Amino acid sequence: MFQVGVSRFSAFSPFSGSRNCSLPNNFELLSCSFDDALIRRLKALNPPSLTLSWLSLAVDFLSTIHAEVRSLISNLKPSASDDSLACFLDDSVKLLDVCNSISSEIERLRQRRLLINFVIHLLDFSGEGPAPEKLKKARDSLADWANCPRGFTKRRFENDVKVLIHDLARGLGNAPRGKISSVERLVRRTVYTVGAMTVFFAGVVVFSLYGLPDLVAIQIPAEFAWADSFAELQTTISEKIKGSKIGELNGVETRIRTVCDAVDDVARGDPEKDKKERLKDAVKELATAAKTFSEGLDGLHNGVNGMFHTVLGARNDMLDSYRVGGNGGKPKKQQPK
Repeated sequence: MFQVGVSRFSAFSPFSGSRNCSLPNNFELLSCSFDDALIRRLKALNPPSLTLSWLSLAVDFLSTIHAEVRSLISNLKPSASDDSLACFLDDSVKLLDVCNSISSEIERLRQRRLLINFVIHLLDFSGEGPAPEKLKKARDSLADWANCPRGFTKRRFENDVKVLIHDLARGLGNAPRGKISSVERLVRRTVYTVGAMTVFFAGVVVFSLYGLPDLVAIQIPAEFAWADSFAELQTTISEKIKGSKIGELNGVETRIRTVCDAVDDVARGDPEKDKKERLKDAVKELATAAKTFSEGLDGLHNGVNGMFHTVLGARNDMLDSYRVGGNGGKPKKQQPK
C-alpha cells in the first residue's frame, strides 16, 4: 500500500492545534461547521460492499466537498499570494485528468456491455430456441469477454491515472512557509482537507475500476477533528477493496460462467429439455445482472461528469476572481526561503 507521510509543520502552520492559533470567532465557526458536516458525511459513507452504486456515492461526496470549498474560499477572499491556492489550482488540473481517465474506463466497460447484449440476442428462446450456429457465436463472444478483460487503451490510461493519484498524494505533505493570517490559515486547512478527500476517494474509484492493488493510504494529522472518522473509514474501505471485484461486475461475470456451461451442455446435442430450460434461465439471470451493471455504470458516469464540471467551475471562478481583482491571473507559488 502506498503510504503518504505527514510533515512536521511549524507552529504557524494551518495544521497546528487550537492552542497554537486563535482564529476570530467567525472563522472558528466556519471551520467547525465545515468539519462537523464532513464527519457526518464520512460516517454515512461506510460501504456494505464494493459496488458501482457506492462508488457513485463517493464521487457525489467529492463533488459536494469541492462545491463547499469553492463557496468557502470565495467568501473568504484570500490573497492571491497564498501558495496553497496555487497548489489547489494545480491539483484541480490533475483531478480533471483523473475524471477523464475514469470516464474512459467507464466507456470501455460500456462497450463490453454491448457484447452481452449481442449474446442475449443470439440466445433468444422466443421460438424453437437458438440454432447451433448461434450457440457457437454466443459461446465465442462470451469467451472474448473472459479472455480479453484489458486492452491496450486500458493499460495506457491505467499508468497515467495511477501517476496522477500518487502526485496528488505527495502534494499533501508540503509544509507552508512564512507567517500567515487567520484567513490564510483557514484556507490552507480547507485546501488540505479537500486534497486529502480527493486523493483517497478518487483513488478508491480508480483502483476499483482498474483492478489495481496499490491503494493510497493517508495519515491525517490528529489536529483535524475529522481525522479519526477518516482513519476508520479508510481502514474499512481498504479491507473491503483488497482482492475484491466491483459487485455488479462480479455478478455479470458469475452469470457469464453459468451461461457458458449451459451453452456447452446444449451444444453437445443432449435432447433433455431441462438443459435448454437451464440455459434459458441462465440467460434471464445474465440479462438482469447486465441491466444492474449498466445502471451502475450510468450512475457513476453521471457522477464523474458532475464532479468534472464542479471542479472546473471552481477553478474558473478562482481564476476569474484574480483577473477581476487585478492580480494578473493564477496565483504563484512562493519560492522556498
